[in-house]
Amino acid sequence: MAESAADRLPERQRSAELGAAHGASGPRRHAHGGNPFRIYKPGQGTNVRWGSAAGMGVISIAFASFLFSQLARVTQVFWIKMLMPVVLLLVLALVVFRLLGQSRTIVDFMIATEGEMKKVSWSTRREVLGATRVVIAAVLALGFLLFAADMLFMTVFRFINVLRIDG
Repeated sequence: MAESAADRLPERQRSAELGAAHGASGPRRHAHGGNPFRIYKPGQGTNVRWGSAAGMGVISIAFASFLFSQLARVTQVFWIKMLMPVVLLLVLALVVFRLLGQSRTIVDFMIATEGEMKKVSWSTRREVLGATRVVIAAVLALGFLLFAADMLFMTVFRFINVLRIDG
């Protein structure tokens, strides 16, 4: 059996050429008959993905609750009031899964975000407490100065009969 030029190429180069022939993402093997719940790059960016999913879940539940309360004004049919928010939650759950589990661009962004968060130099507890004390002291001092200026202006305006305070 004669070897073709493609057979002599290293495996990595052959797969790169195959990927270029099928588009940047390669052939879509799961389009027909594959697992529709396959997660893109599982195990990477999990903290950011779960955090985003939790945030989107809270927003989705709040929206479904709002829809339920608004449907109560429109209809008294119990199964419509219950079915619409449940269907909405299921659709939103599928959208969140597709975005955070299968969308290549969003998943890659989430992975990069988690990588950048690991590089952040976080302040120590002592530094945060010290900075908090400084902010609280500055706010109290500024509040006291504004109170003193207000009292001064009030006294001056009362003295020149611009301001009358009955009481």
